[in-house]
Amino acid sequence: MVLLKTVPTAYGATFSQAWSTVPGQNFSGGTFKYSNITSFPGAPAMSATLINLTVGGIRGIHWHDEAEWAYVLSGTCRSVVMEEGRTHPAETWDYGEGDIWYFRPNEGHMVQGLAPSGCSYLAGYNNGSFSDPDSPSMAAWLDRLPVNIRMQGLGGPRLQQNSTNSANSVAGFITQGPMPAPSLEAFRASVRKPAQPAVTLTHRYQLSQQAPKSASEGGSITAADKENFPISEAMLGALIVLRPGGMRQLHWHTNEDEWQYVINGTILAGVFTAGGHHEENTLYAGDAGYAPMSSAHWFKNVGSTDSYVVLIFNAGQLTNLEATALVANMPAEVLAADLGITAESARALNPDIPSVAPPLNNTTS
Repeated sequence: MVLLKTVPTAYGATFSQAWSTVPGQNFSGGTFKYSNITSFPGAPAMSATLINLTVGGIRGIHWHDEAEWAYVLSGTCRSVVMEEGRTHPAETWDYGEGDIWYFRPNEGHMVQGLAPSGCSYLAGYNNGSFSDPDSPSMAAWLDRLPVNIRMQGLGGPRLQQNSTNSANSVAGFITQGPMPAPSLEAFRASVRKPAQPAVTLTHRYQLSQQAPKSASEGGSITAADKENFPISEAMLGALIVLRPGGMRQLHWHTNEDEWQYVINGTILAGVFTAGGHHEENTLYAGDAGYAPMSSAHWFKNVGSTDSYVVLIFNAGQLTNLEATALVANMPAEVLAADLGITAESARALNPDIPSVAPPLNNTTS
């Protein structure tokens, strides 16, 4: 069997980013850091931001050409999203740990951290060049409008700038707001034009309350795609739980790229691409990985505790081909000839290993 040599690459290599070592930028309402093609060249089709909001901290009203898929890592936040349409439907929800949201391109939205601890969330975008601070925002727009135009369009007197929210410079980016309304109902009752017209499809999905799509001794996969979260037409995501020694099965995707975020633990990840390029990288808590469309890849928990990994894809429906399917659909003799191994070795390959492979038996070489 002729194999190309595997050369483990350095931390921060082509398909990994030592994102945990990148400091966040401080704003009056929280912190922010980003991962895009500038800082992670190996991920040209996708980008992400990690935002921590204080209690009352606001990611201001903004919009962008990219779809946004976000996962709440900790705490609680409240988001308002505004859709286009004759009645301007809008939706407000509180999001807790394990909840996700999906905002379609150019839907106006804001996020606010709630008591008692604010929130931390990971947001992914289907554009590797995206820069969140450069998104059009309501605050920046009003700041640049001629006074008479703003007054004609929105009414009211001349706007007075709140100097406490001008720190670190990006108007309306992450500002410190008031103590949030104690309940979702109180917030909804306080809006200027109740009640919000209903949306057709909800932007919220409680991934943490869903049963895993696949589970084994090695761990589990819980996914949200357009089948169970219909609004997410252009992106989807999953939470992978890996037991110590558990491994996401050898596989590739035919129609989407995969962006990975390690919540905790230590992950060994491998990616194989055209031209025989194969690399392995160790990812730690807070690091990012990437597997381009069609690249064969896997990742394994090499730590001593359960590891949680968020996966974000730039398609609404997951495509997945696993190496076990190839083994299952090939006669042993044909497989042996193709791989350059004996027929006995080919027959020993197991097509029934699940999508999250259990740890190897310690006696297995």
